[in-house]
Amino acid sequence: MKITVMGFSGSGKSTLAKQLSEFYDIPLLYLDCVNFEENWVERDREECKKMVYDFMQNESWVIDGNYGKMYQPERLEQADKIIILQYNRFVCMKGAFKRNHDYKGRVRESMADGCNERMDFWFFTWVVFKQYSKVRKEKFKSIKDKYPDKTVIFKNRKQLNAYLSALN
Repeated sequence: MKITVMGFSGSGKSTLAKQLSEFYDIPLLYLDCVNFEENWVERDREECKKMVYDFMQNESWVIDGNYGKMYQPERLEQADKIIILQYNRFVCMKGAFKRNHDYKGRVRESMADGCNERMDFWFFTWVVFKQYSKVRKEKFKSIKDKYPDKTVIFKNRKQLNAYLSALN
């Protein structure tokens, strides 16, 4: 089983990816851990790509994150299931603030070592405004159009919870 989890920041992608990894007992890769080195320094792009490529050689996997330049077309092609969390901005804002409250000054599991949780102005504007661009929404729709049989887009947590209940 190969699963790609994508969606808006603050939607709970990493939490879902971990749940799926544990449920299916398959390895998990957080792309934020690949993209960043300590203190939020972006890793060399070629090194990132190699890390993702190597991970994708596993027989099964869950990969959490969007990151188009990290073999996204290949991830989508190989995935047996593509899950996109496309919640509204208020849900994502609430999720991002909750995460910041829960992990403030600490590193969460889905982030690279030395990248303490933070809520700065840039990230706030990303979560509330910029990530909801027409281009980004169209990108998610184009994935669903290209892979209709293996893509699920959840617009709210109720839909996701029903899906997760059906797995059990």
